[in-house]
Amino acid sequence: MARKFQVNSRVLLSLYLIIPVCILVVLVDKIFLGEALLKQYLPVQPAEWAFWTLVFNFPHIVSSFVTLADKEYVKFYKKRFGTALAVITAGVVALTAVLLILPGAIAQTVYGVFFAFFATYTMYHVLSQQFGIGMMLMKVRPGKQYEQWRWLSTITTTGMYAMVFGQGHMEAMFVGGYSAYAIANVVAGIALIAATYIGFQLTGQSQRKLGTLYVYSNMAMLIFTFIFMQLEYTVFVILIPRFVHDITAFIIYSTHDQNRNSEGKKNYFYKALAILPLPPLLLCPLLAIGIANTLELYASLLFFKMFYFICSFFHYYIEGFVWKRDAIHRHAVSFS
Repeated sequence: MARKFQVNSRVLLSLYLIIPVCILVVLVDKIFLGEALLKQYLPVQPAEWAFWTLVFNFPHIVSSFVTLADKEYVKFYKKRFGTALAVITAGVVALTAVLLILPGAIAQTVYGVFFAFFATYTMYHVLSQQFGIGMMLMKVRPGKQYEQWRWLSTITTTGMYAMVFGQGHMEAMFVGGYSAYAIANVVAGIALIAATYIGFQLTGQSQRKLGTLYVYSNMAMLIFTFIFMQLEYTVFVILIPRFVHDITAFIIYSTHDQNRNSEGKKNYFYKALAILPLPPLLLCPLLAIGIANTLELYASLLFFKMFYFICSFFHYYIEGFVWKRDAIHRHAVSFS
């Protein structure tokens, strides 16, 4: 019988070491470099680094689809996936058509509303994965407090996301004498305080120390990204949650695919690439990175932008249920 792998929860926890690394960089820059890194070298967001886009964001989305390329999964989820994909595709196509027809100023406003929704859904998705793992490791079932923690944290992170990507527009918009940027900052801060309070309450129910540390790490992620936002180190506001989320996803997808295909190739991709001397544990992320970067060669085309949003929304949707406790995906993956 082939060896079965587990997701090492301590490895998942170690990913949060990116937080003290970023803190150290900021301290060195502030104390010894006179903010030279901030003013001359650090970008506003990590996507400005070529190596970053090579590995992060779209590749982990593609990786989730690679995992689904399985006859049993396609048959099991066919109706649910088909309906969702049709609705998402129709929505993105319709929105694109409307934006192309509307006058510039109105189209910009409509796109702003859409992007706000997309940003909120993105943050909700990112936190749902990390917070869900934390609850599982604490051996605590999600309840009302968990939902409050997740939504307050989503408000915090969405506010910061908007401040990073829409700073210019938000600083030019005023409500009651205050800029939208300043209002978002205050709202994010208040939501963060409330989320931190509820997070501490949740850890009081923990039945496992590792789970408690994992939830503390999620709380630290939000607190320090907010601090970095105030210090204008915006690159770390995006980098930290994206790094933790994407690498966590790669580990889970790869472990699942290794176990699922250990006694015979069930995945269409691994069947086609059986000639390669690489196990799914390694092939899953490499394949996803290769496919994603090939597709991103066409990133300047309108069609790709539509395709990207369709893939993102579909990814967020399916991740909301395929990894839950009783889902068939969980038969091939467990956590240590």
